[in-house]
Amino acid sequence: MKELEFQEIVQQVEKALEELNIISPQLLREKMLEALAAEDNDLAREMLSQVMENYVVAEERHLPLCQDTGMVMAKVEKGEEIRIKGGSLRQALDEAIRRAYKNNYFRKSIMSDPFFGKNTGDNTPGVYFFELEEGDELRIDLLVKGGGCDNISSLGILEPGSKPEEVERFVLRELDTKGGQACPPLIVGVGIGGNAPYALYLASRALSRPLGEANPDPRYRELEEKWREDINRLGIGPQGVGGKTTCLEVRIETYPCHIASFPVGLVCSCHVFRQKTLKW
Repeated sequence: MKELEFQEIVQQVEKALEELNIISPQLLREKMLEALAAEDNDLAREMLSQVMENYVVAEERHLPLCQDTGMVMAKVEKGEEIRIKGGSLRQALDEAIRRAYKNNYFRKSIMSDPFFGKNTGDNTPGVYFFELEEGDELRIDLLVKGGGCDNISSLGILEPGSKPEEVERFVLRELDTKGGQACPPLIVGVGIGGNAPYALYLASRALSRPLGEANPDPRYRELEEKWREDINRLGIGPQGVGGKTTCLEVRIETYPCHIASFPVGLVCSCHVFRQKTLKW
């Protein structure tokens, strides 16, 4: 049995959330520079330049990358041989959010009840997906998403036995209608299979993959690249002003499904891609 201290988890997650909301990863900056170099739309170039300037100013002044410091999601893979000493894992995650958002004066955006609640005042609770694994390792994939990009999430129930091109048509149709509202360039997560709620989870799990990490299955890797190129052909462009770069990456996650059903979930992140993986 492996023991982890409650406070150690809190401190590491708190630090990660602070960094996520203030510092953009180097690979994301490189992707934006590539998009700028390829762009010939003047307004799109201006938007990309402003996005990159914002990255620099936020880090230099220790300010949030976006005023919407989002809702925190965590995919947690916990080994059966791990014990948290001093509290539960859920308590540790909420305490880390509470500290990070209060100490850094990040905007608190969470309502205690959709109809009758009020602001919780500390951005808790987060949204957590726990997966129990063999062994004594703990992995937490953090994802922070603002309301704007989350609002274009979609669920499609396609015909059983649908082909990749039919799934792509669903994705393109949804993004063509709503993609400009989500502050592109986007990271696009597509979940295929399971049942209806699980397909949306799969799409969210796809977003928790670190930036630049290729799909291990070459068949899906090829689809991801094709769909990215086709999304960019929609011409939505940075911040929806038109241009060549609407999507930086597409990620696909799949799961077995019922023979009579074919669910597809679509979940996106805006250009402020806030993801970090912690391991113990």
